[in-house]
Amino acid sequence: MDLNKIRISNLLKKLGNPHLNIPPVIHVAGTNGKGSTVAYIKAGLESKGDRVHVFTSPHLINITERIQIAGKIISKKYFEFLLAECIKINDGEELSFFELITAVAFLAFSRNKAEWTILEVGLGGRLDSTNVIRSPHLSIITPIAMDHQEFLGSNIKKIALEKGGIIKENSNLIISKQPSLALKVLKKISKNQNCDVTIYGRDFKNKKKNKTFLYSTNEKKIVLPLPLLKGSHQIDNATVAITALRKLKCRKKNLIDAVTNVYWPGRLQKIENGKFSPKNLGIYGKIFIDGGHNGSAGVALSKWIKIQKKESKFYIIIGMMKNKNIEEFLKPLNSYINKLVAINIPLEKNSYEPDEILNRSKKLGISSKVSESLEKALKFVSKDNSSKPKTVLITGSLYLIGYFLEKNN
Repeated sequence: MDLNKIRISNLLKKLGNPHLNIPPVIHVAGTNGKGSTVAYIKAGLESKGDRVHVFTSPHLINITERIQIAGKIISKKYFEFLLAECIKINDGEELSFFELITAVAFLAFSRNKAEWTILEVGLGGRLDSTNVIRSPHLSIITPIAMDHQEFLGSNIKKIALEKGGIIKENSNLIISKQPSLALKVLKKISKNQNCDVTIYGRDFKNKKKNKTFLYSTNEKKIVLPLPLLKGSHQIDNATVAITALRKLKCRKKNLIDAVTNVYWPGRLQKIENGKFSPKNLGIYGKIFIDGGHNGSAGVALSKWIKIQKKESKFYIIIGMMKNKNIEEFLKPLNSYINKLVAINIPLEKNSYEPDEILNRSKKLGISSKVSESLEKALKFVSKDNSSKPKTVLITGSLYLIGYFLEKNN
């Protein structure tokens, strides 16, 4: 369905406008790093003793993962109760899946106490269902990149205009590290909206130092431990979250807790237990999962792989949806990959056929093969001879990561 706010606005009006009666909102848009940034902010606020409602997407295994009430995932029973209420009052009017789930979240948040609400934009920003919020306490734009062009536009400028649509008049805004053209667009919007804007590189920055990183502003320098989440890009995500937490009156202890107590599955997550753990598969090495699926995610993963590659043989098991650009994702990675195994994403009709992934990866010069399933792909990796330890990355789609986690239990 097309993106617009009319349908959800009509439903929310019938429900009594619950979105106008929720705790102060932290609204997060962008292409990459939204979920991680949300997770850091949540961890920091909870360290402070605050209760936090959170709405994120997509889910990995259960749809209830998208809605957290005061820090706890909504129960299946309560979710179904609120869902039925929304469906009944909508009375058969046209509505998208995401609009319906957003309405359920607003209803849940309006009926339960908390100090804060964190809303992650689903798609774009300007016409996203979460953008019915009128006056967010704080808005954040994470890194913008090419993704969902069929909805948001064919270039960075158009995508930035859509993402920047969450910026409200006289609001408090944080802009993370951006491509120059995206930053120019966001600066113009924030100036027109008379925002109090804080910009990465101008007002705050970071620098990695061994097992710590230095967070600095023009007035302050804070040494913090490296984030628990893997990958050098997580330092940038954490830096944006730290900027937000300082605006929300958090102390240094809360900032430390934010980066060390954070939990966000499916993002360079190391698998140490379960059916698909290296121990159970007989793999000498490590297995990681990551839902990255666009060019900028490929660049971020390549920086992580470069470090891993020094001491191991690198395998990538990949499944991807047809609306994603395989070449853009793989190009930054191709020089590091020893073997790529292409698979289908189970239960996803719109995923690439493994043969298509194989053909495209071979054109990039990547040694590749096809496997019938995730299980058989892992079996191949376990039996492939290597004197070095193996690093295995399962990636390309959060749908694939959700399937992995469900089967790994």
